Amino acid sequence: AAELAAGNPVFVDFTASWCLICQANKKLALRTDSTTALFEQYGVVALQADWTRYDAVITAELERFGRSGVPLYVLYAPDGAVRVLPQSLTNGIVRDAVEKTLQ
Repeated sequence: AAELAAGNPVFVDFTASWCLICQANKKLALRTDSTTALFEQYGVVALQADWTRYDAVITAELERFGRSGVPLYVLYAPDGAVRVLPQSLTNGIVRDAVEKTLQ
């Protein structure tokens, strides 16, 4: 909330260490030079919600988005726009979501 109030878009990676899709997405799409540069270009603050031990606050957020588990990827824009990305990511999917949400 503080980052959004400061005018910064926020990308939240709801993840867990035991989630294979989550780990693949990190390697293939989230922790790449391309995504890092994209987030820097648009001023996106990347946060991680680690659900490895089934945190109740994270569980409530997952449920708010109609999910019963991870992965969940959400991009919040300072203007209130919220975009949920698909469970399987590519650099192109992340780029498309950022550009469409923040331009």
